[in-house]
Amino acid sequence: MDIGTVFIWNSYPFNKEKDSKDRWFVYLGEYNPSPDPFDQTFNILIVMPTTTTKLEYYELSGYRENHLYIRFSPDEGFGFSKPCVLDLTYFSDDVKKHVFEKYLSRGEILIKGRISTSRLREIYQKIFTSTGYPRILKCQICNNLRSAGIDGLPMPPKSKRKQQH
Repeated sequence: MDIGTVFIWNSYPFNKEKDSKDRWFVYLGEYNPSPDPFDQTFNILIVMPTTTTKLEYYELSGYRENHLYIRFSPDEGFGFSKPCVLDLTYFSDDVKKHVFEKYLSRGEILIKGRISTSRLREIYQKIFTSTGYPRILKCQICNNLRSAGIDGLPMPPKSKRKQQH
């Protein structure tokens, strides 16, 4: 799957709500949450922010109006069938690669389109400024986008540690 792929996961089994439902995602690549690249105790995870069609949450006086988000419409040609919002305020969804591949091979994950380079840059800029993503994940998303040919993206700065006196 290519970076920026838009896909629908039929009957997404990992909903925070009890019922499974079809969910739309944007694929941002893989990452290993361990800072040690040789640490095999973690499985590789798939980064996949989800969308919502509840646009009213993001309107003026909606309870998510201050979130970092990007709005998409079906006529942009990225594969979305309804107007939707990709909320990038907090890191929310990932799944182990082997689990993802199992559902993909069973046909429960369907590719619908691909986000443009300019919109991927916009997605990264929101993630870059968000406080809801760990630095290691921001760095990996940046590297994933760079390896997909999207250059000029800033790497998240290292955190400043308090100096002891």
